[in-house]
Amino acid sequence: MLQGSSASTWAALLGVMGLVIASACGDAGSSASSGGGAAGATYGAGGMGGVGAGSAGAGSFGCNPACVAPQKCSAAGTCIDPGTCAVASDCSAGMKCDGATKTCVPGGDCGAQEAKVETIPPNMLLVLDRSCSMTALVGNVTKWDIAVAAINKMTTDYTGKIRFGLTLFPDLVTPNCQQAAIPIPVGPDNETPIQELLTAALAKADKYFPDGPCVTNIQTAVTQSTTEPAFNDTDRDSYAVLITDGKETCGSDATTEMEIKNLFEMRGIPTFVIGFGAGIDPAQMNKFANAGGVPAAGANPYYDASDQASLDMALATIAKKTLSCAYTLDTVPPNPSEIYVFFDNTTEVSRDDTKTDGWTYDAGKNQVVFYGPACDSLKNGVVMDLDIVLGCQEPTPN
Repeated sequence: MLQGSSASTWAALLGVMGLVIASACGDAGSSASSGGGAAGATYGAGGMGGVGAGSAGAGSFGCNPACVAPQKCSAAGTCIDPGTCAVASDCSAGMKCDGATKTCVPGGDCGAQEAKVETIPPNMLLVLDRSCSMTALVGNVTKWDIAVAAINKMTTDYTGKIRFGLTLFPDLVTPNCQQAAIPIPVGPDNETPIQELLTAALAKADKYFPDGPCVTNIQTAVTQSTTEPAFNDTDRDSYAVLITDGKETCGSDATTEMEIKNLFEMRGIPTFVIGFGAGIDPAQMNKFANAGGVPAAGANPYYDASDQASLDMALATIAKKTLSCAYTLDTVPPNPSEIYVFFDNTTEVSRDDTKTDGWTYDAGKNQVVFYGPACDSLKNGVVMDLDIVLGCQEPTPN
């Protein structure tokens, strides 16, 4: 036991050490991107006990008795279960502790607010081959039946997420190799009109049933797609999807390839290419797909489909690739440096101006835009809840 001046000296030293550690950890906590706020606050509340709070809590000086793993020590000085909180200081920056659920949720009591966001659906024009060869059987059904079912499924699965349009070739005009107006131009709420048109076209009596003219005018169909009015919209991404089961019979493959390339390189509009069945020219499909700028992964740049399952998969893969990762905020952030992003209420996503994995803020469009794996998680439906919080760096305790 220390006595007299020795005891006083040790008390003073310990006091200084506690202040230095609390200050150092407070600085670290304010700069951490995930969980740092909790650690910094715990150091301040429990002195050196914050070391335990940052881990499983076992052996923590902030809680007495010490927490037993997997529990950890809260900034309030009590042991809490993993994934829970007792006070806001247990949460990351931009988060607060919900009193009812005892979990960290977006927002803070120092003026933070959750912004409402709206995604930007891309434009997609489907350029569908309805030549006579689409009546050929695949098993017990025609290629036309399969194509209609696949497009109906995609437009149902991505209702509201993509602005669809549809054109078919050959058109019902003379001369046979020409295309007139696009039947359903790209726009919102086109899922039902497209499905109704295609479902009606399953009947032989319908004008769009693939029984003539018996030509495959890929060139003029692609040229027609370049006139789609929605492709002039610079506020969202646009795509064309070419689906054909045959070879060019009217025009020039070289001209088609040039049109696809110009659409991509000069206007920034990619074209996905799907070859459906054995009647295509694989080498030419590969050229079209490469010119379109969005080749498929695998041996062939074009998407190779031969039956219902493979066509469904091709369209689903394409649809996911086109989904937007840009989200428009309903309010302009008072301070763009105080934006915090969370997936599923718990995972904080870092700002990344290198556009590798994370998000950036586009002040001109008032959008938060995601890149890399973060964008993929949104597109693939891995993330169920996106929260964008505006406000202070550290939430205050509840």
